[in-house]
Amino acid sequence: MPATEEVKSIEKAIKLINTLAASSQAMSLQELSNQTGFAKSTIHRLLATLRANDMVEQSMQDGRYQLGIRLFELGCAISNNWNVAAIARPYMQNIANELNESVCLAVLSRGEALIMSFLESTSAFHVVSKVGSRLPAHCTVQGKILLSYLSSSQVRHIIRERGMQIYTPHTIHSIEALEAELHITRERGYAIDNSEFHIGLHSVAAPILNHAGEATYSIAVVSMFHSVESPEFQRAMQLIIEAAADISHVLGH
Repeated sequence: MPATEEVKSIEKAIKLINTLAASSQAMSLQELSNQTGFAKSTIHRLLATLRANDMVEQSMQDGRYQLGIRLFELGCAISNNWNVAAIARPYMQNIANELNESVCLAVLSRGEALIMSFLESTSAFHVVSKVGSRLPAHCTVQGKILLSYLSSSQVRHIIRERGMQIYTPHTIHSIEALEAELHITRERGYAIDNSEFHIGLHSVAAPILNHAGEATYSIAVVSMFHSVESPEFQRAMQLIIEAAADISHVLGH
């Protein structure tokens, strides 16, 4: 099937799911055809695939269709992802209050660090980011700490897809150097950005682990510290490691 036809089929499947979601009751094949404008043969083919993946269920009594359990499971997974922001919020706030520095929560999404929550510092010079923004994984603490928990093949796949753009003279720009950095990061339990993404930016992040010991999120302090050797940076490192461990414990690690 040509790629364009595959995309059209996906779009039609999504429209079917949205139509079922908007209905207060199960729907017949004819009702779905009336609502979507698709031929019944097309709908039947798409429903067969959706049923095989538990995204749609068909009643054995009357043959009508409704959303399947798999969509409920996916919804729960998304809910859990965003619930962690609420769990992490007080820990982030405590760090922000003590340091008056920006604190963020991130997750690895499509090879990038996706910002889920961000508390902005009130100091004159501070880092600003928006919830939903994406950062390169290879040169930010939010990304590097999460990459350090992946296999070498997974990291190399991400780099092939995303590349290694050079942002500053300090940006790691070879896969070999990155893998060495990730090894050190995993061993010590935290990631450091020493002006790799922006000149003057010194950040530290620690992993939030789930019950299986997987790094599902990262929590970071992002700031214009004088250096990574400064007492202020060392204090930020201590607080972020402690917060990550506490949140991990709440999540079942």
